[in-house]
Amino acid sequence: MSTPEILIIDDDEINNFVLKNVILRAFSDACIHIVSEGQEGLDFLANRRSEGTDPPGIILVDINMPVLNGFEFLDAYQERFVNKHSHVYMVSSSISKEDQKRSYSYDFVQGYITKPLVNQNVVFIVDEYLQTRQN
Repeated sequence: MSTPEILIIDDDEINNFVLKNVILRAFSDACIHIVSEGQEGLDFLANRRSEGTDPPGIILVDINMPVLNGFEFLDAYQERFVNKHSHVYMVSSSISKEDQKRSYSYDFVQGYITKPLVNQNVVFIVDEYLQTRQN
């Protein structure tokens, strides 16, 4: 089984701490990168590309962030980075049907997860990704 590499884009430090620990409890070899807003996420991906390194297999994006919000990130990601390698999930405290519908309007978004995060949801996302990598 391959090592999951995950990029978390969220300005909520507590959520990031919890999410990182949930992932590492289930997948101790996971490689986790955390940035606090969308532009940092785009910069991270641009740096990876310039180094000739694949993007992380899983990208978890919050909607409400300063500078560049989740939807603005998705717009830029779609123009510059979209690929079949990464599984992108929206993670938000918003239960708005409109936010969910908008998230799924991007064909590369795999899912929409509401906060607070449930351990099983996070583990399922990583398991699902690893299964697709084996096939």
